[in-house]
Amino acid sequence: MKVLFLDIDGVLKEESYKAAFQDECFARLKRIIDATDAQIILTSSWRVNYWKFVEDGFQTENEDVLRLHEYFEKYGLKVSGRTDLTRRSGPDSRPSEIRNWLADKPDVDTFCILDDDDFYRWKWLSQFLVVTRVKTIDEDRYSIWKRTLSDADVERAIRILNTDNKALVEEQFTP
Repeated sequence: MKVLFLDIDGVLKEESYKAAFQDECFARLKRIIDATDAQIILTSSWRVNYWKFVEDGFQTENEDVLRLHEYFEKYGLKVSGRTDLTRRSGPDSRPSEIRNWLADKPDVDTFCILDDDDFYRWKWLSQFLVVTRVKTIDEDRYSIWKRTLSDADVERAIRILNTDNKALVEEQFTP
């Protein structure tokens, strides 16, 4: 089984929670899924409200969650699950949440993480990580960070997911 751990803010839209979802980012995500047949597992803080929405039979008053679901539907993308919550939240907790999710999934052959934050504390994740953050220069020659899924990110994610990393994944969980 191939798994794509997905963050939302900074991947499918700009980093701000209230930023609009971007069609081109969902189209890029669709390219990854079509090329790899990976299952989508949410790691984003969005996973809490989105998964409640799923468990409640796709009913919610939360317009943001409805909009996210509409984009998933529009592009034929299915979310298969989510990582569990830990005591902390956000990018600092994601490495351990991902590791915990993987620990009892012996059928995972490889995985990829799409996130706009890097996991500096968990070096073992770096080869599975695609950081959707690109430094660009604006018209005043200032460096700015663009945080959304790019074509280069798509190609890297596909390479990671289409490589058999089963032995490397298993190695992380042997005593």
